[in-house]
Amino acid sequence: MKLSESKVIKNINRLATIVLVFYFIFLLQQFFTSSSPAISKAVKSYEVYNVKLNYFTNKAEDPLKSWFNDTVVVQKTDRALVHLRFRSYDQLFLLPALLFQFSIVVYWLLIGAIIILIKMFFQSLTKDKVFTIRNASIIIWGSLLLICLPIARWFSQELFVSCINQLHLNDSKYALSNGEGIIASETVMGLITLAFGLAFKVGVDIKQENESFV
Repeated sequence: MKLSESKVIKNINRLATIVLVFYFIFLLQQFFTSSSPAISKAVKSYEVYNVKLNYFTNKAEDPLKSWFNDTVVVQKTDRALVHLRFRSYDQLFLLPALLFQFSIVVYWLLIGAIIILIKMFFQSLTKDKVFTIRNASIIIWGSLLLICLPIARWFSQELFVSCINQLHLNDSKYALSNGEGIIASETVMGLITLAFGLAFKVGVDIKQENESFV
């Protein structure tokens, strides 16, 4: 049976199309809406996950005693979801704010590029084009983009914290710092996919050499 006749491949290709459509809707929503509660009177808001918090507690605690004696052990985390609200367009278009927003757009575009590459790969499978240089390139580029995701996220959060500090926007009780790392699960997935892509490319090259020899 040909891959073009496989219902699984067809359904995955359709799913990739649906994901791509939702991605573009998400992108348009982020660009053309304020993402802010009306009562906040903010012109634009951003949410950033995994921001590191530095805070103090007045309650005396013995974590070691709690760890061994409690039935339910609760460990606090110093990571948080932080909402940044720009109250005016003057704030929104200052250099630190623009740099942060540019980094966010780059991160979104990286995700979009990965989705498009996945769509292109399964689209080629529906046309029975499997062992091709184009597919090998798609896999390799997709793996490199996966590896770049944590790096882009780290830079984005660094610029996020810098924007808050430089514009003196932190009216919370917490000091914020970058909680991201340049190595994450996407890095491992990207390296595995890169190894597969390079092996796939070698296989394609051998196949083309054999076909040209015949």
